[in-house]
Amino acid sequence: MRKRIGIILSVLAFVTVVAGCKKIIEAVFPGFDVDLPAVSFTLPAIPFAPPNEIQVATFRQHFNLDSIIRANTKGVFSVKDITSVKINQIKFAIANPDQQNNIQNFESVRFTLASNTNSQAAEMAAVTFPDVYAESYLYTATNAPELVSYFQGNEVVFSVYGKLRKITTKPLTLSMVMTMRVK
Repeated sequence: MRKRIGIILSVLAFVTVVAGCKKIIEAVFPGFDVDLPAVSFTLPAIPFAPPNEIQVATFRQHFNLDSIIRANTKGVFSVKDITSVKINQIKFAIANPDQQNNIQNFESVRFTLASNTNSQAAEMAAVTFPDVYAESYLYTATNAPELVSYFQGNEVVFSVYGKLRKITTKPLTLSMVMTMRVK
């Protein structure tokens, strides 16, 4: 009987220590923001505005979050120690805007994410642009989905969907920088 109690107490102690280690890591690892590689591309002039959202582009990128975490924590933490990856903000900019061709031409943009560790596409962000002239726009996420399972590997696939508000009359060079919060 004493042996069983000893085994049960040992198992409970082990579970408590393991759970406590995760809480210690969360307490000493405050998290940080990481910018995904900037994406820049030129959209051709679009002489008609389709009534529905269309797929604009798909980007496949090598992305090693483990290396980024190790570099930002001097090797103390790794991807195994994180509990959360969420989109924090997206910066949009048009390099060659004018009064007829700027962010106002776009009604919305939506991003999905898949990876070599989670092939089920998840919506990262859905952005609705204001109907006013703008050369740039900063989207700040308020209720971002949890994406940690997508960044456990080393390859991510972003798909971009968009909806035009009005036509564009010239090619536009658009750049985007996504910032993720890693905890």
